[in-house]
Amino acid sequence: MAKRRIYLHIGLPGAGGAFLPAALAHHASALSAAGVHVPTRVGDEVLRAAVELRRDHKQHGYRRREVEGTWAALCHRARKACAKGESVVLAEEHLAGADTDQIALLLDALSGWEVHVVAVVADPASQLVGAWADTIRAGATRSLRRWTRRVLDPAREAPEAVAFWDEHDLEGVLHRWSAALRRPDRMHVVVAPRADDASGASVSRRDCATSVWADLGRVVGFDAAALPLTEVDTDRGAGLDATGLAVLRGVNRAVDGRVAPGAQRRVVSDHLARREEEASGPDLPTLPAELHGELRDLAERWAKAVADAGWLLYGDAADLVPALPTRAVDPDEVGPGARLASVTDSVADLLVEVARLRKENDALARRTAKLERKRTKLKTRLAAATAAGPAGSPGPADSAGGG
Repeated sequence: MAKRRIYLHIGLPGAGGAFLPAALAHHASALSAAGVHVPTRVGDEVLRAAVELRRDHKQHGYRRREVEGTWAALCHRARKACAKGESVVLAEEHLAGADTDQIALLLDALSGWEVHVVAVVADPASQLVGAWADTIRAGATRSLRRWTRRVLDPAREAPEAVAFWDEHDLEGVLHRWSAALRRPDRMHVVVAPRADDASGASVSRRDCATSVWADLGRVVGFDAAALPLTEVDTDRGAGLDATGLAVLRGVNRAVDGRVAPGAQRRVVSDHLARREEEASGPDLPTLPAELHGELRDLAERWAKAVADAGWLLYGDAADLVPALPTRAVDPDEVGPGARLASVTDSVADLLVEVARLRKENDALARRTAKLERKRTKLKTRLAAATAAGPAGSPGPADSAGGG
């Protein structure tokens, strides 16, 4: 009898699959009718499950009780929804960095399932820039050039290098998951199109997302063309431009550790970074041209590793080789005029948000005061009733003076 199948999109972070949770949630009903189930109930549920498995809830601004049991609940819901021969799809980029023990724990909960792993990958230059931008969103202040030098140090001993390669080393990540699955034919590697195609023409974020979505459909077995992305935010996670990142670095320096890293990550992501991302233009940061040869060699090793391992490839392996930048875009070189315009718009949006939160807080304060007055009245009545005793029985004074 056919087993239930589960397809886990594990990342890589920033490689072009950040929109997949939103796309799956948007089309959940249509997918379910086709025998492909998406068991998530809230937007961050799979992230909380991944954070639970990787035991790094503090870094993401969660309390332990907010993540405990999330993976078990997802698996239980998936079993209830999915009949024999049907499929479940879950997507979360944070799973890429799971170590062997964490992968084993995840797979243990999927006993009896046919497990497939889907990795969306991109050229190493894009992944480096995206990962650096993510550190800025999380509160870091190091420049792109200095951060990249530390990550590409062959020793890979710097904290930045360890964090990057755990999640972005295509060979390391896929070998960890493949060793746990023991089935190379259940490892699916989707190469996201480069921002420019072979002719040098620009490829939009939506076109890139459409290509990745179509490949996921081929992997899982649904008609992606019948489930368009027109109402899905395909720009989410696509990255801030050089001006937005320059502004955010300045904000991080000004905060200077006065906010806990996890809390800062969530606040920045929900408000300032989202605003800057929406306003981002085409000038995404680029790496120095002198790194191109090193990154080209790395991409060629990645392509060879995929072919040698027998993992199933979707897309063009040539897109793993980064294009040589036609011009340098360095966030450190953003002029004060561009920064001022961006900051002005962001401060205005934050002012509106503060006003909204203050209004909410005032309403909650009035409600709390009303409930406190009610509690005081009930407490007074209860004390009076207790002092009076049961109906018809003597009160404390009568009992004392009786006889």
